Amino acid sequence: MVHWHSRNRFCGCCGKKMLSELGGHSLKCISHSCTSSIYPRLDPAIIGLVTFGDYVLLGRQARWEQGRYSLLAGFVEVGETFELALAREVKEECGVDIDGKSVRYAGSQPWPFPSSLMVGFTAKACSSDCSSMNREHLEKCEISGKENVPTVAGHNSLPTITADTDELEDARWIHKDFLRTVLSAKKLPHGTTFTVPGRHAIARILMESWISSSRTPTWAGNDIPTVEIDEGVFKYVLFLLKDGKGNQKLVVRGSCSLPFHADILEQTHKQVRHVGLQVEPRGGGRIEHNFKQQSIHVYGFSQAYGQADHTLTSVILKQWLPLHQISVSWEGY
Repeated sequence: MVHWHSRNRFCGCCGKKMLSELGGHSLKCISHSCTSSIYPRLDPAIIGLVTFGDYVLLGRQARWEQGRYSLLAGFVEVGETFELALAREVKEECGVDIDGKSVRYAGSQPWPFPSSLMVGFTAKACSSDCSSMNREHLEKCEISGKENVPTVAGHNSLPTITADTDELEDARWIHKDFLRTVLSAKKLPHGTTFTVPGRHAIARILMESWISSSRTPTWAGNDIPTVEIDEGVFKYVLFLLKDGKGNQKLVVRGSCSLPFHADILEQTHKQVRHVGLQVEPRGGGRIEHNFKQQSIHVYGFSQAYGQADHTLTSVILKQWLPLHQISVSWEGY
């Protein structure tokens, strides 16, 4: 309100001074021949939770603190509906198309910096061509079992992001399990710095609503970290954890201090034995991890358990280390 008063001291029609009325919620021209009145303006803006399967689209601005990401937002332009503004902002800032029929109003929030009304929506991104899921890769997925093909397919079919660097420093797809961990303030792998807006912000409210609606079965495996790897070069094993009720979960384990794949199995057994989970190796290999450069390379095989599906491993690693560049090779030992 103070900002509005400071910007509207004179009448826009005749140039005379304006007087405050209605407790400051109106300004009226002092000229008896004009007497025009004005009221505080609102600048509508949209903010959208755009999802694709188990992933949500987040971006960051360069001026934000390190590791801060949020939902995409922008002002509504003249002649636009809220829905069209959302589609335009997402397309302009990330190059991603949204399904117009999926747009749903989710809530609003006064954003007085200085005069915005933030209107929140949820929407689904349009699928892209899943050309990277070629026949050769589907055959390799047989190593880990057909039940894991959707995991890789969902990741590989994520719409390509082309971030507008004038608007965003970065944008990427974030998996719901990683976001759930961020929202619950639990420790991230290797102390990864990744934050979202505080509880006062509508962006946070939309994220929490999406996570709460994506229910996962309650079982002992939820408390077992999905990824536990070292930094440096080391052997790794891809495991399937399961209980007697049909619940299961893939985890990646690797350590510089464990020279053999069998040692990794023994350590994992000890980690989950107390909660009654079974551990099934799904192959192994090696990982070269440079946390400072945020890079991971997955390659090689295990003489004890065979070759893991490194593509599946890379998808799991990407879910939990979303800022890393991850590459795969089927060569080496």
